[in-house]
Amino acid sequence: MRKSTGLVGVVAIVAIAWVGATWYVGTRAQQTIEDVVAQANERLTEVSVPASGTSLEIVSYDRGWFSSQVVYTLHMKDADGAARALTMQDHLHHGPFPWSAVQSGKFAPMLAHSKAHVVATPATQAWVDSQQGGSPLTIETQVGFGGSGHSTWTFAPVDMMDEGDALRFSGGQLLVDFTDDFKSNQATGQFASLLLTNEEMAERLELKDLQVKSSTQSSNNDTVTVQSQATVAAFTLDEGDDSPVVINDMAIHFDSVQTGKLLDGTLRYDFGQVAVGEFALGSVSIGGKVLQLDMEALRLLAMEYDAIQASLGDNDDESAVVLSNEQEARLQERLQAVLASSPVFSIEPFVWKNDQGETRGSLQASLAQPAADGKQSVDLMLAQMLRQLKLDLAISRPMLIQAFGQSQGSADERARMEMMGAMVYDQYMGRLEQAGLVQQRDGTAILDLHYEDQVVTVNGQAMPVAEFMQRALSVVM
Repeated sequence: MRKSTGLVGVVAIVAIAWVGATWYVGTRAQQTIEDVVAQANERLTEVSVPASGTSLEIVSYDRGWFSSQVVYTLHMKDADGAARALTMQDHLHHGPFPWSAVQSGKFAPMLAHSKAHVVATPATQAWVDSQQGGSPLTIETQVGFGGSGHSTWTFAPVDMMDEGDALRFSGGQLLVDFTDDFKSNQATGQFASLLLTNEEMAERLELKDLQVKSSTQSSNNDTVTVQSQATVAAFTLDEGDDSPVVINDMAIHFDSVQTGKLLDGTLRYDFGQVAVGEFALGSVSIGGKVLQLDMEALRLLAMEYDAIQASLGDNDDESAVVLSNEQEARLQERLQAVLASSPVFSIEPFVWKNDQGETRGSLQASLAQPAADGKQSVDLMLAQMLRQLKLDLAISRPMLIQAFGQSQGSADERARMEMMGAMVYDQYMGRLEQAGLVQQRDGTAILDLHYEDQVVTVNGQAMPVAEFMQRALSVVM
């Protein structure tokens, strides 16, 4: 009897300890999730456009002893400014050994095990209905101790019609690993196909083999580094005009480093093979860069602009809108704050290649904060803020001639278009060379332009702005 009584006592103590531990870990899980949501909103404020209205909200959090029911809503706006919402219902099992994780064969201790699914809203109703009782998106997350975790986003296949538009989506998965108190993450995803069609308009948009990869790293000195890319094996846009745009081996790269309020970022598109109907364009790469952009000042400028626009009401004719002196002063103040960091904007690289050569170029504009006396107009400020401008171009004659020729099908038509391409190139490049604005070397027209302190330097020759404008006008007259 004594042994059985002792055993019962041990079981009771273990049960009480288990319940207590589960309750305590549940409170820790709630605090962690609330902190992560606050952290996400802070990051969204830093990087998103104010007009997007993007924010994450915990709508409700009902915590029990062993599990909790949580509802999240991601708020955003569409291209027309209408509010949209994505709502998720989450069944969160508390650690240290969540029962849902144990059932799935996961026995490692963790803060919580989450299973979330989409809840129908006006924006997602058709998406949810397409699953006939299932969820189009489920998210399973292991919330670890010490700010780590692993999340699996599973997108279900979709085949649906909505007002004449048809959507077919293969579904796919996105895997995310969190570290560093959920401030850093690594993500990979793959989706086999996406097809949008409209039979009435004979329109079609198709993506094949979409893959995404992203890395976000946060450091102790308030620096966030992002490296991300998306690749598409084949992209087709057909607007029913017998000239579909087909891009093979498409890649998009976005990299950024933000320290405090200042952002350095690059965005680049690589198109392996581009064709419009039977017209083969070759390969194209185009990108943009920004340096020392004050994101907080830009956010405040955008908010000021939105507030002024809202006060003016709807007006399709923007040229008829007249700002008051007070409104101009407010915009000037916000613009001055953006320019205080001397941001640099550039378009680079631009590279267009075909079998006969390549054309490349780059454009860089360095801005500065103009003197502010409170009297100059916004137009005058825009003229004063350009500190430095660089333009580099190298246009290949053989490449351009081939591009002209490939716009036609028959051999005779191609030959005629190639002659026209040669004529156009020779005529305009000859005028530019005569005006001293380009140099020609081995079938390539080269322009190296630099502007600074009211002086324009073209291929090593310096001249006042007025003289440069006079030369440029002589080419087009």
